[in-house]
Amino acid sequence: MAIRNFSELKQAALATDPITIAVASAEKEEVLLSVAAAREEGLINRAILTGDSEKIAQLADQLKLDCSSFDIREAVDYTAAATQAVQAVSAGEADVLVKGALDSSYYFRAILNREWGLRASTVLSNVTVFELASYHKLLTITDNAIILNPDLEQKRAIIENTRPLFRALGVAQAKVGIVAAIEKENPAMPATVDAVTLRNDNRAGQQQGFMIDGPFGYDACICNDSARKKGITDSEVCGDPDLLLMPNMEAANILGKAYKYHGGADSGGLVLGAKVPVVLNSRSDSAGRRLNSMLLAKMMVSVAS
Repeated sequence: MAIRNFSELKQAALATDPITIAVASAEKEEVLLSVAAAREEGLINRAILTGDSEKIAQLADQLKLDCSSFDIREAVDYTAAATQAVQAVSAGEADVLVKGALDSSYYFRAILNREWGLRASTVLSNVTVFELASYHKLLTITDNAIILNPDLEQKRAIIENTRPLFRALGVAQAKVGIVAAIEKENPAMPATVDAVTLRNDNRAGQQQGFMIDGPFGYDACICNDSARKKGITDSEVCGDPDLLLMPNMEAANILGKAYKYHGGADSGGLVLGAKVPVVLNSRSDSAGRRLNSMLLAKMMVSVAS
């Protein structure tokens, strides 16, 4: 059965063995609260926290958190914090990498290090998984944080990167809606041209395990009634996508933030294409959203092991 919301995700994650996480730059309230919640729920059995150890201890004391079971490792700056966290994962000390208070540039620089970094795919990509009251299952958007203007081959890789995520969520065949401004191919609009190519290649047998269709305006992609009004009656993706492949990072990022701030959506974010699940949250995200991201990562670990 496919996991359809974060409550079901939590139940499934609690049924798996606890994991170890490595947090890059943990000196932030929402970060420590999410790690503490993960420990209290039994989702993790150990946390390696890099960063300013004095600030981490002071913040934990202010929040009345017990840090005795945390492995706190001093890092002089964000570069060192990211390096130590990634190296801990690379050495097999932790199952999942988690972004803390540092800027994403430091985080990705460490992940992409050629000697001890974590890249597995040719492309690293970001997804955010949303739960909306107005939609009947979890809905994933990509890429909203890493690849600014993906070309055709990057779009293939972005879709492929989601395979272990959907496997972890119990989705046997993920439905991919390729979002553009219109539903027809237009040479002046590269998103539509790429959509037709990806759709046709999928129908010819490429990227099995996905049902890829498009191009669709957002309304036609997400709503069957809108699709019918536009004359689209033969798509199994319209009204039921698992994944929205957006034309560029700006569109994906804006849509995701609209879901959060106008749609009241709950969410969790990941980097895909690495050797292990990598948690990626906005600096403004709450402890609850960070915990959701760890739940997604934990399910990916449990399915892969």
